[in-house]
Amino acid sequence: MIKQLVTMASASVFAMSISISSAHAERISISSWGSPKHYQVSEFVPQFEKMIKEKSGGKLHTRSFSGGEMVKQQFVASAVPLGTIDISLTTLDNWSGHVPEISILTTPLWNKSMAWTRDNLKPGNAIFDYFDKKLRAEGAVIIAMFDIGSPVLSTSFPVSGPESFKGKAIRVFSKGSGKVMQAIGASPTIMGVGDVYSGLQRGSVDGAMGGLGGAVGLKHYEVTKNMLVPNGVLGTMLHAYVMNKKKFESLSPKHQKIIMSSAQKARDHMQQFAIDKLDSLIGIVKKNGNTVKALKPGTSEWAVWQKSLGSMVKESRKTYSTSLVKMIEN
Repeated sequence: MIKQLVTMASASVFAMSISISSAHAERISISSWGSPKHYQVSEFVPQFEKMIKEKSGGKLHTRSFSGGEMVKQQFVASAVPLGTIDISLTTLDNWSGHVPEISILTTPLWNKSMAWTRDNLKPGNAIFDYFDKKLRAEGAVIIAMFDIGSPVLSTSFPVSGPESFKGKAIRVFSKGSGKVMQAIGASPTIMGVGDVYSGLQRGSVDGAMGGLGGAVGLKHYEVTKNMLVPNGVLGTMLHAYVMNKKKFESLSPKHQKIIMSSAQKARDHMQQFAIDKLDSLIGIVKKNGNTVKALKPGTSEWAVWQKSLGSMVKESRKTYSTSLVKMIEN
C-alpha cells in the first residue's frame, strides 16, 4: 500500500513537472498559404521549426498551419499585426496598402538575381533593414526575405510578345504586379492563390501570374496550354516570413536571437533549393504538354519587352524617393 502511494506521488510530481515545463514553454504559430509542397513552405518551415526547438532546448514550441488554413495570402498584412497568427509567409507587395514604397520590389527596377538575394538580402543589408523598419511601424517584424524567382505567366493563349496580353484578363497577386500587367495592356484582377486553378479552368481569367513553384505545385499546367518565363524582365517575387511585433518583443533577447538566426539558416537552405529547382520545374510543365517560352536577357526579344515597360520604369523613378531608387538599383 505504502509502495503504491509512493508510486502515485512520484507520478503526480512528474506530471506536475511536465505541466510546469509546458506552462513555461513559449508557443508560436506559423501560417503559410499556397501549395504545402512549394519550396517556400516545405523547405523552410520544417527546418525553421526544428532549429528553434533544438536551440531553445524545447522552450519554444511551434504549431504550423498550411494551405491558407489559418490566414489567406491576401489577409496576412492585417492578420499578423493583429496577432491572429504569430508568424506568416507573405508576398511583400501585399503590404503596399500599409507601406506604399514596398511596391517598388515588384517593378522592373528590381533586377537582382536569386543568387544575389541569397547572399545579400539579410539583416544588416540596407534594403532588408529599410523595409523591416517600415513593417515594424505597422506591427510586424521581417525575420526572413527571399526571392522565389521571376513570376511566370500560365496562359490559355500563345504568347509571341507583349502585344499578346492586350485585353486579356490576367490574375495577379498584388497591386504592384497588376501595374506591371497593365503596362503591357492586360486587364489584371487580384485573385487569391487558392482560386487560380478554378479561375483558369472556368475561363474567368485568361492567364495567371505567380511563382513557378506554386504554378507547378498547384498543377496549373492541367488547365493551361502555355507558360511565359520572363526571367526578370517583369520584375521578380520577393517574399518574406514576418512575425507579430508584440509577440517578438515579448520574447527574451536570447529567444529573439534564436528566431532570427533559425529563420536565416532555414531561408538560406530554401533559397538555394529554389535556385537548384527551377530547371526541373520548367521540365515538369513541358512534360505535361505546355509550350514554354523563356525570355533571355540581352536578346532582341528581351529588348522588346523592356521597351514595352519603359514608361512604367520612368514613372517608377518618379514615384519613389531618389534614395530608395538608388538603394534598389545599386
